[in-house]
Amino acid sequence: MQQEAIDTPPYISEQKGSRKPSRLHLWRRVTQITFLLALVFVPMFGLFRVDVATGAFVIGNYQIWFSDFPILIGFWVFVASALVLTYSYFGAVFCGWLCPQGFLSELGTTLMRRLLGRSADLGVDGSAVKVAVRKKGIGNWIKLGAAFLGGTMLMALIPLLYFYPAKAVWHFVTFTHDPRMPLSIYWIYFVFVVVLLIDAALIRHLMCRYFCIYRIWQHSFKTAQTLRIGYDANRSDECVKCGYCLSACAVDLDPRDTELYSGCTACGECIVACDKLHERKEGEGLLSFVFPPRKTKSSNMATIFGRLGGVLPGMAVGAIMFGYGVATYQPYHFSVGNIGGLGTNLNTYVVHVANKRYQPAELHIAVRGLTKGQYTLEKYAVHFDSAGIEDVKLHINWHSIVHGLHRFSVRVWSSDGWSKIFPVDYWDVGDS
Repeated sequence: MQQEAIDTPPYISEQKGSRKPSRLHLWRRVTQITFLLALVFVPMFGLFRVDVATGAFVIGNYQIWFSDFPILIGFWVFVASALVLTYSYFGAVFCGWLCPQGFLSELGTTLMRRLLGRSADLGVDGSAVKVAVRKKGIGNWIKLGAAFLGGTMLMALIPLLYFYPAKAVWHFVTFTHDPRMPLSIYWIYFVFVVVLLIDAALIRHLMCRYFCIYRIWQHSFKTAQTLRIGYDANRSDECVKCGYCLSACAVDLDPRDTELYSGCTACGECIVACDKLHERKEGEGLLSFVFPPRKTKSSNMATIFGRLGGVLPGMAVGAIMFGYGVATYQPYHFSVGNIGGLGTNLNTYVVHVANKRYQPAELHIAVRGLTKGQYTLEKYAVHFDSAGIEDVKLHINWHSIVHGLHRFSVRVWSSDGWSKIFPVDYWDVGDS
């Protein structure tokens, strides 16, 4: 289809932009696959996940509780500030070069074209399915369905890795009983598979263009200098108006006019398409990645450098809080709680002991302020093979204690030098 020439913004037509790597498409595939593998390996090696049993975040095989708020707050403040700068400078590069949704969408489109024909399309507007005659066959439909189902079943395992240990997920895959995996996980996994299957077969890049909340978030931080696709209008006479760049765009945009708030994912496929067309003439295409210069006076926060000055303090605060939280991190935790007892005498306590590291540990317990005959401790040492919580009962022998207020303390310590003391007030009112 012939495409009419369009007017382009002056700041794009005046510059050529930096040329891309010679194998732009290959490098983009490498980054997409690398990021997808990172999403798998990060929880597998304990770099980040959520421990469902304890409700704690896990970073580097250490449990991070809400009581470790300097680490949590510092981490998210730093990451949020860094993302603001990333969005402001590189725009939607994450969408085109890293996002699993984009990768899954492209694979779905490629599979459909190979198995059903170049013009194959499953529309969501109720229109008939378009299939190339030479590839219309039940065998190709079966292959396509099997590929979609197999791929989405693998992808649906990734979320499970962020909530359960890798070994437990493997037991789930091999249908081996694991007490860490509830029976409801099969229904949850089924829902994941169905959602991903619908996404890969029908939605695909419609999610990127219309429904992605992440894209809306990014739009809030773009500036006039943000990276985008630039069109060299000074060489417009070399544009053959073939529409090759338009057909290469996954989100159906005109790459020659990428506005500040367009749905462009900065994938660069239009650049590759234009270059392929012009390489026959031993020339370069008219499209490239550009950082438009600042041409008009605008508010400070609407520029890259203005945004940098506003965000760097936030990054510094986040880094300081995170560093302080790491320096003061407590690998163990314990508390003492009263669970009630005989009559009005609340004489039974529970010592809650926790190991927050995924490695063996042994914690010792001692009571100070009471004689041996005045209390009974269920055990004096707790051994952990990994991270976990254990309750140890402490019973006050009220018949051996004089009525009134008694102050005592519970001390817990480990062999690596950690020690904490928890003070307790016990009131004995006798038989009344």
